[in-house]
Amino acid sequence: FVLAVAGALLLAVAGAGAGDVSAASADMGRWATFAQPGYAPTNDEVSVGNDKLVVILALRQRNLAFLEERARAISDPLQPDYGMYFSRDEVNNIAGPAEEDVRIVKEFFEGTEGMVKFSKGRDLVRFVCSARCVEKTFGTKLEMQKSLAKPGTSPYRSASPIKLPEHVAAALDGVSLNAPIFMPKRPKQPTFPPWRYPAVHDIPVINPNLISGDQFLSLKFIVYCKDGKANKDMLDDGVCSSHGTEIVSIEILVLQHPMMQKVLVLPAIKDVLGQLVGDCGPGGSCVEFNATVGSIQNYASTTARIRAHFSDGSVSAFSDPTKIGSVFLLPYTTPAMLSKFYGIPMGEPVRNPRNIISVAEFEGQYYNPKDLEAFFKLMGVRSWDGEGRTQPQLIGPDKPVAGSVFGGEAQLDLQYIMALAPNVSTWFWSVPGTELATTQEPFLDWLMQVADTDDDKVPLVHSVSYGDDAAPMPAWFKNRVNQEFMKLALRGISILIAAGDDGASGARARLDPTACQQSNPEFPAESPWVTAVGGTQLARAATPVCQYSTDTVIISCQDEHEVVCSSSTGGGVTTGGGFSNGFERPWYQSGINGVVANYLRQSDSPVPDVEKWFYNTSGRAYPDISGISSNYLVWMGDHLEPTSGTSASTPLLAAMITRLNEDRLQQGMPPLGFINPLLYRLAERHPEVFNDVVIGDNRCSVKGCCETGFGAARGWDAATGHGSLNMPALRRLLRRGAVEEFALHPDLRFLVATPVPRATVLHSLLLAVPVVTAGVALLGLATFALQRRARSVRELFSSTSSLRAPLF
Repeated sequence: FVLAVAGALLLAVAGAGAGDVSAASADMGRWATFAQPGYAPTNDEVSVGNDKLVVILALRQRNLAFLEERARAISDPLQPDYGMYFSRDEVNNIAGPAEEDVRIVKEFFEGTEGMVKFSKGRDLVRFVCSARCVEKTFGTKLEMQKSLAKPGTSPYRSASPIKLPEHVAAALDGVSLNAPIFMPKRPKQPTFPPWRYPAVHDIPVINPNLISGDQFLSLKFIVYCKDGKANKDMLDDGVCSSHGTEIVSIEILVLQHPMMQKVLVLPAIKDVLGQLVGDCGPGGSCVEFNATVGSIQNYASTTARIRAHFSDGSVSAFSDPTKIGSVFLLPYTTPAMLSKFYGIPMGEPVRNPRNIISVAEFEGQYYNPKDLEAFFKLMGVRSWDGEGRTQPQLIGPDKPVAGSVFGGEAQLDLQYIMALAPNVSTWFWSVPGTELATTQEPFLDWLMQVADTDDDKVPLVHSVSYGDDAAPMPAWFKNRVNQEFMKLALRGISILIAAGDDGASGARARLDPTACQQSNPEFPAESPWVTAVGGTQLARAATPVCQYSTDTVIISCQDEHEVVCSSSTGGGVTTGGGFSNGFERPWYQSGINGVVANYLRQSDSPVPDVEKWFYNTSGRAYPDISGISSNYLVWMGDHLEPTSGTSASTPLLAAMITRLNEDRLQQGMPPLGFINPLLYRLAERHPEVFNDVVIGDNRCSVKGCCETGFGAARGWDAATGHGSLNMPALRRLLRRGAVEEFALHPDLRFLVATPVPRATVLHSLLLAVPVVTAGVALLGLATFALQRRARSVRELFSSTSSLRAPLF
């Protein structure tokens, strides 16, 4: 038995290393350039100066196939090793690069002007030097725009290939340049020119920028007098009094789909209408009125028409309905609303000191401590016995002086995570700059920092509200980021990633109609080792029968449920979702009777014809789970600002996972870690822990809609995943003693190998196996001892002395 175990381990270690080397060597595109594909120099560049730049060097790793096998075993609730996580050092010892590769990289880069810092696993290196030093070291050419870069983008550009000595390049998967971004001290908030009304008209005109909210509609308009000229008289003087016949009242007709209407006649007096000077041009002025109509039904497409009543008893014609669009009235999302809807126990503080959560922030995002305190006070989030953790721990820079234009994402993340998991220890993890080759977030820089954090301090849940079009990103970069996610899964860490806000066709579809011709998945949401979070919104028409209407029967449902979040239904954004082109369908989604295969052949909402609209039916499918993502109220300086996005549902789900971890840690159980295998197992056996979403699709972007996307269906779908979490049901199921709910199959109990830290001697032993039988036997005995030591990491999470973790 000992010889068999040792031999299998040796083959696994050697095979994984050999495969990894050839795979890395095949991707020669990693040396093309530091900058984005397709960039060519123009006359808008100057030579670079001495700005400090950060380059992340990714050394080749070993034993990744073995580690992936172990990550699967400890993440799958049907495996006997579920929850038996690795320590940081154990992961590093197994995955670490070859000593020769470390030596080569160290000698080459320490011989330059830059500063070299190896990660604790020595597989990632942070190389910091001036722009000129980067040019010299990598044999490339960097340039800077002469014109002012847009806020939040980098002025650096490059079109020259990277040139490294062959032996140095062979030691690396690739290099990632984190360039500084342009951050003005106080960027101006966007301003919009006033709406210009016609100077002469025969019917009232409504400003097309309707304002809607929770059961209200606000509209601005001007009226025209009997002579056809725009009114210039204030309400106190009498509307149109200087033109002869006065207007005494305004009739507002509110129209909602389907077949609902509300009529109000408002007297033309100051107590009822607002007024200000409007623009009737060219060069003319008029009086613009505004009115707010309340008690209107939410969740319906809404528009309005108005007409004027004159003092002589005549009325004007109604305003032109084709000149304004429609809006959807939706309730505002607050912590209390989310707590009630999902059953999140806001009244129970997080107390376990090991239960730490993190929000990752990029692109110069910051938060304002005063805004966080103001939000807690406004939303009734309490501090617990004076011990409440009401401010996060800062990792990296936080620059509120930059102006609120850059603070919306960070403010949203912190305000809702810390409200829904009150008293939780929260880390605000800020990584400045932008990854130049992708013009996106410097994920490797962030992941290097997370990987280096001690086991007793690293946050157990990370919320990441960032992502971008996967297609332009270098393959080596996506693969390496994915590997780093896998290594975090080995340590029991949950990574939640926003699925995107532009539907199945991605952000390019906002401006480029040709992007609608296929699915454009997002990264890192498409990574198999993260939990991709989609978006929903509330509606009353949440099942097909609620949309039923005939000449004799009209069904109007009153209960609120979730549907796919879409800009076409007032959600503000459209949830991302689809199938990866770069990553195969992972094991937890596979099988002829798996949820993804079922979705591809279901008839509730048939998937697009792949011959007419391309997507990779065998790719990693996402999202995995969803949550409400529309109309969140965020405190921004001195006011509440509504915002929408999967960047809102992601911190929501992160807070929910943190609450579940709290239950487990208090019972001496390990945290949930990488939760995808658990979610898909639950879908098979306990679908009641999900709120299924069956209405809507993700064919739209933030602006405009494509003809094709993925529709919601019963069970898992490529718009909302499994739907949202039923927290009370999930808390009951994940309690201690729930083994009966999710019994292990006896035949699976010994099928998975046990994690064993790598020793360098294994490789030389492989060469000597035919003649050193005794040595292999001794290795087997050492393996047995190391198996027991690997379990010691569980002491970080539990006081139990058992070597086998509970199933849940």
